This record gives sequence, structure tokens and C-alpha cells, in this order.
Amino acid sequence: MKHKITCRKKDPLGAMMLDYLNGSRQACVEVESTTLDMWKMSGEVMFRTFKNMNRIERKALSLCRGKTLDIGAGSGCHSLYLQKKGRTVDALDMSPGCIEVMKKRNLPNVIHGNLFSVKNKQYDTLLMLMNGLGICGSLDGLNLFLQFIKPILAQNGQVIADSTDLASLYEPETLSLPDEAYYGETEFIMTYKDIVGDPFEWLYVDFNTLQYYADFHGFACEKILSDKTGRYLARIFWQTRQ
Repeated sequence: MKHKITCRKKDPLGAMMLDYLNGSRQACVEVESTTLDMWKMSGEVMFRTFKNMNRIERKALSLCRGKTLDIGAGSGCHSLYLQKKGRTVDALDMSPGCIEVMKKRNLPNVIHGNLFSVKNKQYDTLLMLMNGLGICGSLDGLNLFLQFIKPILAQNGQVIADSTDLASLYEPETLSLPDEAYYGETEFIMTYKDIVGDPFEWLYVDFNTLQYYADFHGFACEKILSDKTGRYLARIFWQTRQ
């Protein structure tokens, strides 16, 4: 799992969002990948309101219950919606710029760090959106994540998360070659103006693989929604409380 960013000169996403919040409406970060085409992530998308969210996000927010941890909260758009609905929510992000943005947007419970920063807390819902399982970085990271969340997930707790199956981008015979890395593992570098972030691993996990790992750790895993692009929403919850 990713470490928190401590240097503003290594925080392109946070810098972009601060500029957007301060009026630079064309602000966007460039995202390069070792396996995928480069794209741009705009401030407009990061600051979207509920009416501009897709159906997977809307469904995910409707499933949140109890004390919620918004993991990789970004601009705080999901946390703000939950707060307006009267939910208790902590917003967690590794970017100092994102933390500043969320404080400026009047989110009271903001945490600068990664999951290890909340190891002594407990939540009813862990919310992970915008390909939220990506923070695991790899299948090994997914394995670690599912082990780590056991003590912070309440008795009837749940993980509400989305990811994308990238299988459609590859030839079928290349998906399971023994010497090949898992096709959903990649590495990103973000750039904004002259600010270049450190490379970081990211995971796009297909549902069957997610279900396999969840079952190994004593969790049930159900697919709530999916779309034609391979993106899906999953709910992970206890089979029987350990």
C-alpha cells in the first residue's frame, strides 16, 4: 500500500486540486502508465457533485452505513455527500494538497496518511471509489489489504469498492501466462506543471480474482453493478466473524 506524501514538490495531484479550488478551472494532471495509454485527470472531474457522478458511485454511496472511512478521498466529493446525508465519515488521503483542499471545503474529520494511520480505529464501511482497489498496487498488496482490514472492520462491517477488469485490452492467451505479471498490475507517474510525482503501483483486479482473495481471508464478495467497460462495484463483507 502506498505511503503518504510528505513533500509538496512530489504532490502533483494535490497541487492541481488546490489550483482548481482557487479558480484555475482548466487545471489537470497528466497520468503516464507503464501499460496503458496516457490520459489527463481534470479538476472538474475531481470536484464533481453527486448529480455528475456515475451510477456506480451513486450506488456505492447509497450502500454506505454507520461510521465510514473514505479511502483516497481526494477532493472530498464523496465524503461531502455523505456528510450532508448525516453520516459520520473520516476522509483519508496520502496527499497533503488533498488534505488542505478538504479542510478548505469544511470536512471536519480529515486524516493525512494511509491505512496504517487508522489501525487503531474501527469502521462500519470502508469506501474506495475511482478504481479504489487500485491503492493495493498488486495482487500481493491486495492480499495484505484484506489481512490488514480485519481488525478495523466492525462486526457487521463492509468494504464498498470499485475496480476495472482490463481483460478486453489483451489477447486471451496472454492473460494467464505463467511467467507474466498479472495483467491488471501497472505503474503510474503523475505530472502537473513542473511537479512530478514518484512512480507508484496500481491494481486493476478482475472480479473473480477479487472474490478468490476475499474468500481466502474469510470474506464474502458480491458484484453489485458493472458496465460495458469492465468497471464494477463490489461489496466485501464477513462470511463469519473471525
